[in-house]
Amino acid sequence: MLWGIVGLPVALFELTGPHGPRPLLPSASWAAAYLLFGACLALATSRRRADSATEAPLLLAAGQAAAVLALVALPPCFGLEGALLVVVALELGAWLPRRTAAVWIVLQSGALLAIVWLHWNWHWGVVLAGAYLPFQLIAYATARLLAEETASRQRLEAANAELEATRELLAQSVLIAERARIARDLHDLLGHHLTALSLNLEVASHLSEGDARKRVETAQSVTKLLLGDVREAVGTLREARGLDLPAALRKLGEGMTRPRVHVDLAGDFSIDDTVAGETVLRCAQEIVTNAVRHAAAENVWLEIHRSREGIALRARDDGRGAASVRSGHGLSGMRERLEQRGGRLSVETAPGRGFSVEAVLPVTQGAS
Repeated sequence: MLWGIVGLPVALFELTGPHGPRPLLPSASWAAAYLLFGACLALATSRRRADSATEAPLLLAAGQAAAVLALVALPPCFGLEGALLVVVALELGAWLPRRTAAVWIVLQSGALLAIVWLHWNWHWGVVLAGAYLPFQLIAYATARLLAEETASRQRLEAANAELEATRELLAQSVLIAERARIARDLHDLLGHHLTALSLNLEVASHLSEGDARKRVETAQSVTKLLLGDVREAVGTLREARGLDLPAALRKLGEGMTRPRVHVDLAGDFSIDDTVAGETVLRCAQEIVTNAVRHAAAENVWLEIHRSREGIALRARDDGRGAASVRSGHGLSGMRERLEQRGGRLSVETAPGRGFSVEAVLPVTQGAS
């Protein structure tokens, strides 16, 4: 909107001004600089460009600043063009630290003062540069505060999603441990007593006669059925020991608004090895956290399946990528966690092509 407001008076004056036709070259040059600023602004504020590497938006901001100074230097200038430097300062809030941005803003304001001084006089140079400087600083501070608040909110979302996934995994671990305890108690206590009861009823059936013997045999049959039911219940409890990894990963994805997490694995996928299940979940959490902090991605895809080597976790995002992979604490921790259990980690990336991560983890009892 500000871009249109700045250009409108010049266009009206050029078309309807009382001074007759002006030389074509200055007007055409002013229009070219004006359009250049608009094109750079459109590219800098587009989502795809905003999520790219830092150097590209800064080059676009420099192009906008140069275009503004050209607008001020050319004869059709009205003096309002300097207000576009406020837009440039607003964009710097997302990319530059405070000291660097302050130097940038002071330099472009000094250039504005010098050009207006030469174009008109020193008085107007001081007035215009001094008037636009505080607005530039306020615009930068506002944008910087918004960028920091947005980054903090995304980090908080990621931490909360990790907490929910961890809580789900902990709840499953407690449930598995409780099932194992119940199975042991049924087998060791109830099963033992029922077996002893069955043996005593067998002896009693040989020592009794008539109607008493029939009742003892009936009790013995019921005892054997009950013992079979106990053994079946113990077997069922011991078979249902796998971790429900899909549930934990859904908890991880449900708490994220950006990036959106897409999980691809079978709904009945489970891992008998609880330590392996926790390792896979921790790797998925670290991948999502890296996408939030570094990739500026809109989507993260997680695919988990069974391979010949064990459990394979493949992840990719649609973020800005990088020219090379630098292993920070997150990637190093993932690699160490996997290598301690005989697994491996590979990462691929390129500028504008996001990150691709593959983690393979052998398991002791496999995934079902």
